[in-house]
Amino acid sequence: MKFLIVSGLSGSGKSVALHLLEDLGCYCMDNMPLGLLEDFARQAGETDDPRYDLVAVGVDARARPEDIARFEDCIRRLRDAGVTTETLFLQADESIILKRYSETRRKHPLTRYDIPLAEAITRERELLSPIAACADLIIDTSRTNIHQLREMIASRVHQRQGMTSLLLQSFGYKHGLPA
Repeated sequence: MKFLIVSGLSGSGKSVALHLLEDLGCYCMDNMPLGLLEDFARQAGETDDPRYDLVAVGVDARARPEDIARFEDCIRRLRDAGVTTETLFLQADESIILKRYSETRRKHPLTRYDIPLAEAITRERELLSPIAACADLIIDTSRTNIHQLREMIASRVHQRQGMTSLLLQSFGYKHGLPA
């Protein structure tokens, strides 16, 4: 079993990453409490069900701060238990995240009536720093569109072992050969 933890700043593309991984056959869960991560990995690893060969879990600022602070210990215990674990961290410039939030109706998970968006982004960056510090792969999505991000994740994270892709394209010259 390969266990992938997808984390990062809100608005940096975590949902895009998880949806892509799910499309590639990965068993995905978003917003899993970090306190349950080890039990879930153990249970998934004990089964012979091929659905759990590649598991991705989304972890972000909605998790408890004290659990995020102990993230490195959690990863160490998973690896000590023999679980192949990788952490992917997505980030973007503050100005880009502000722009992305201005184009959506979603609210940032740390905003409140007394905490503006810019301050929430700064707090989130600090809160998630323990995860970023021990990430195996950090991707800055500031200058990527959704398609580039999907391709980046597919090429760097997902292993296409033994898979062949075949594209057939049919066309014709309705008015003869082009000049």
